Amino acid sequence: MGSKGRWIGIVFGLFALVCLFATYDFSRGRTTDTDSALIAEVLTASRAKECGRDATEIAARYFPVGMGRAEAEQLLAQTVIRAPKPWFWTPIDENSTAADGDSIEALRTIKITAFGNQLLRLYLGFEGGKLNKLAAEVVCRFE
Repeated sequence: MGSKGRWIGIVFGLFALVCLFATYDFSRGRTTDTDSALIAEVLTASRAKECGRDATEIAARYFPVGMGRAEAEQLLAQTVIRAPKPWFWTPIDENSTAADGDSIEALRTIKITAFGNQLLRLYLGFEGGKLNKLAAEVVCRFE
């Protein structure tokens, strides 16, 4: 049989491999599961860990100027992901919408990792019930 030190080394090596896999796998995040074409396109354009990336051009394809407020709110409600089912951490899905008069600011989680989230921040300004201003960016939150 092998020596006690050899067995300790093998167990330690296997533990290190499991930790390496888990850290690598969950630091890049699971593939985001979504039915939202907006989220899918933003993630495709920002595969790298880009924080502060301007996503207004992409969001403008889904929220064109002149779109009605009710239609925009309905599209925002559909802009969600299904959180991953990890085995050693609890995902935090941060979705919020704040309406203030003729503007809506929405925050949608687009990617969840064990070390933080990527979020899409949307600002929609309305005039006369129609979309007049749009701004969007990808932001990161680290836990």
